[in-house]
Amino acid sequence: MSNKRPTLRARQAQLTRDEILGAARRLFAEQGYSRTSVRDIAEAAGVSAQTVYDSIGSKQAIVARLNDLIDAEADIATIVGSSIGSTDPAQILAVQAKVVRSILEHCGDIVRALVTGAAAEPDLALVLAEGHRRHVAGTHRIVGVLAGLDALAPSVTVDAAVATLSATSDVSFAMLLADLYGWSFEEIEDWIVETNRKLLLRGG
Repeated sequence: MSNKRPTLRARQAQLTRDEILGAARRLFAEQGYSRTSVRDIAEAAGVSAQTVYDSIGSKQAIVARLNDLIDAEADIATIVGSSIGSTDPAQILAVQAKVVRSILEHCGDIVRALVTGAAAEPDLALVLAEGHRRHVAGTHRIVGVLAGLDALAPSVTVDAAVATLSATSDVSFAMLLADLYGWSFEEIEDWIVETNRKLLLRGG
C-alpha cells in the first residue's frame, strides 16, 4: 500500500477547488443559485472562469458538491465517529441531533438557500434529494447499532425507528423550528434527543 503524500501540485489543486466551492457556497446563500454565474464564482474565488471549469466543471457540477462541503464544514465524520462505537444507547441515539445542530450552526445559510430554492431549481432539488438519502442512510446505521444492542423498545420495529428518527432529525424540520418558532439550536438538539429516547429506546 502506498503512503505517498500528495504532491505540491495536487495540494494546490485541492486548495483551488476548496476556494471555488467556498466562494460558490457563499454566493448561493447570499444571492441565490439562479443569480450566481460561474464568472461570479471565479471572481469571488480569485481565479479565472476557465479555472473553475477545469477544476470542478459547470455550475451544476459545483452545486452537486455542496453535500460534501456541508459534511466537511459541519464536521459530520467526527461527530459520528465519536459516538457510533459507543455501547451507550442514549449516546448513539443522540448522534443525529448533534449532526443537525452542527449543520444549522455552520451551514444554516446554504441549507436554507437549498430548501427555499429547490422548488424552482431542479439542480438544487437534486442536492436536497442526495442530502436526504445520506441522512436516511446515516439513520439506518444508527438504528442498526441500537438494534444490535437490543436497545429498541419491544414495540418498535427497525423500519419504524428509521422513519421516526429520520423525520424528527431532518434538517428542514429543524430549520422550521428555528426560523418559524424561534427555537435555539440547543433546544432543537435537546428535543430531538428526548423525543426519540421516549419513542424508540427500551425503557425510554
